[in-house]
This record gives sequence, C-alpha cells and structure tokens, in this order.
Amino acid sequence: MIEIKFQPYTLKHYFNTKVREACRSCKRYGKSAQCPPCLPSIKHFKKTLPKYRYGLIIYKKFIIDSTSNWEKLGKFSSLEITECLRKKRKELLDAGHVFITCLGAGSCKLCPSCTSPCSKPELAITPIEGCGIDVVRLLKPFGVDIKFPVEKQGYFFRIGMILWD
Repeated sequence: MIEIKFQPYTLKHYFNTKVREACRSCKRYGKSAQCPPCLPSIKHFKKTLPKYRYGLIIYKKFIIDSTSNWEKLGKFSSLEITECLRKKRKELLDAGHVFITCLGAGSCKLCPSCTSPCSKPELAITPIEGCGIDVVRLLKPFGVDIKFPVEKQGYFFRIGMILWD
C-alpha cells in the first residue's frame, strides 16, 4: 500500500462531470445508497471536500494474473483498500479528529444488501468516482499513470482517499 499526503484544497481542480456520468454503466448505479444517483451533487462535493485540512491518498497496484480471475481480484482489491481506509479512520477518531471523510475504490461493499438511506453511514465508504473526482488526472502528478482498458495493461490500481480536520 502506498500513501501520498496532499492538500485537499487542490481537489477543486479535479472534478469532472464525465467521471460521475461513467457510474451509469455500473451494476450498482441506483442500487447503493453510497453511489449515484443517491449521492449529493458534484457541486456539493466540489464545495465541501476541498475545505478539509488534511488529505491522504492510498493506492495499490494489482497484477491481473488471469482474465478468469479478474472479477474475484476486482472485489478483493476494493475490499483491501476499504479495510485500510476503515483502519485509518479509526486511528484518526482515536486521535481526536471529528471531521473525517473516506472515499473508496468503487462502490461500498459493507452490507450484503444495501438500504437507502444507508443503515451504517459511519462505516460506509463513498466511491471517489461517485463524487466526480478524476482520479486519473489527480494521480498523474504523483507519477501514477493509470491506463485503460486495464485488461490490456495486465494491471490496475485501486485508490482510496481520506480527508480530515
């Protein structure tokens, strides 16, 4: 797992409506309380997220060893980043921080069956893409070059973000 500290105010340059629009092709679109269209607008995120004082991007590169293993690896990788974010959130809460937002890799997978409104908002993870953040552009200055389609690359990245005051 690689961690990058950053200033959240820079996020204001990385919002893109096309990123959130891509969520429409996801099977969880409209079915998860933490995914569009159930989320607040991009305008809301663009206004609130850059106001946090501290930010941490967490990412990991995963090698696709077999296309038949792709779906299993996709879920596992998302859960691994999510677990890391939850641990970081607990550490921050234990240290006395109150305002904490976690953004994760893909849709929230906390509950086997999602309800709206969310039954566990204190544990849920909102997808970065669902907020409209262009992670590909955001990570490029840090030397992380995300390319698609990932199957042709033979690897992919899972990215999480935690913001706090």
